[in-house]
Amino acid sequence: MQFLKTEDGSLTLRHEVLGELYHSDRGALGEAEHVYIRAGFDTAQPKSEVSVFEVGFGTGLNCYLTYKEALARRQQVDYRAIELYPIELDTARGLGYTTDPVFALLHEWPWDEEPHAINGFSLTKYRADLSAFDFSPLAERFDVIYFDAFAPDVQPDLWSERVMRQMSMILRPGGALVTYSAKGAVKQALRAAGFEVYRLPGAMGKRHMVRALKPLK
Repeated sequence: MQFLKTEDGSLTLRHEVLGELYHSDRGALGEAEHVYIRAGFDTAQPKSEVSVFEVGFGTGLNCYLTYKEALARRQQVDYRAIELYPIELDTARGLGYTTDPVFALLHEWPWDEEPHAINGFSLTKYRADLSAFDFSPLAERFDVIYFDAFAPDVQPDLWSERVMRQMSMILRPGGALVTYSAKGAVKQALRAAGFEVYRLPGAMGKRHMVRALKPLK
C-alpha cells in the first residue's frame, strides 16, 4: 500500500490495484468528520442507541471516529461494516491517526464472526462483496449508512439502483444515507430507490456531498 499525505496533514492510502485513494486528498480526517460524523452520525441524535452500517471499512477511520463520538455522548452503538479487501493491521497503524489502542482493536477483531464490543460500542465486520451480500436479515435495522465505496467511475456496480434499494431496505424509516459523492448518476440511483436526496456542502472545499433520507411511513 502507498501512503499519501493529504492537505490537512493526515495520511491516506492508494489502493494498489484500483489506484484510488481511500480518502479525499483534501484531507482524510477532515472528510471523515464532515461527511460521516457531522452529516451522518449527527442525524441520529439525541438517541441513546444508534445503529450504523458502513459500506467500505477501509482504514477504519470512520468507525473509530464514530466510537469516539459515541463514547463522549455515552451512546450505545451497533456498528456493522462490509469490506471485501481489509487492510493489514500494520498498514492501519502506519497511518498514525491515533495512539488509542482501540483503533488497533477495531482492526484486530475477526471478520465474519459474532459482534465484539468495548465501552458500549459493538462492531460486526463482514468480509464480503457488497453486490452479492444478503441484506435481508438486516431489514430496517439501521439509523445511518456511511456509503464510502470507491468512486462510481471505478466501481459503478456498487452505486447502482439495485444496491441503493438494498440500502433503503436496511434503513429504518427516517434514516439517512450519507456519501462523499454527488455525481448525477448517484443521485438518480438514490431517487429511483425511493430516497429523498439532498445536496450538501462537501468536505474540505469540495463543492457537494449527498445526504439521502428514507421517507417516514
